[in-house]
Amino acid sequence: MNKAELVKSTDGYSVATVGDLASFEGKAFVKEILGTTSVELSFGTLAPGTSVPFFHHHKQNEEVYVVLSGEGVFVFDGKEEPVASGSIVRVAPDVSRNTKCTGNSPLTYICIQGKAGSLEQYTMTDGVVEE
Repeated sequence: MNKAELVKSTDGYSVATVGDLASFEGKAFVKEILGTTSVELSFGTLAPGTSVPFFHHHKQNEEVYVVLSGEGVFVFDGKEEPVASGSIVRVAPDVSRNTKCTGNSPLTYICIQGKAGSLEQYTMTDGVVEE
């Protein structure tokens, strides 16, 4: 299993690595190592034929999954949805979910969690162009 490793941290930013994603295995949560205060980010890999060992939902966080490589299915409240490299999936907090790798190579993904309904500004509505 890969572990997230802190590379550099200052008062204004942190840099970490989980290593080469082509050989990444397991699950790595980066909230604590980066010190995030608004989102949780994790990297996950499932070997062919395996799935997350439990179904779950959240109390207040929605999740966004970005499938980096492989093929699989997400199960939402009992309904299967196929995913593959390039798929982007949003899941509301109260939806029961699970993930399974159905392909011949590992399913590698990023999962981002944030409090549902909390995004007030984004991209250029929050950004300030500096001269």
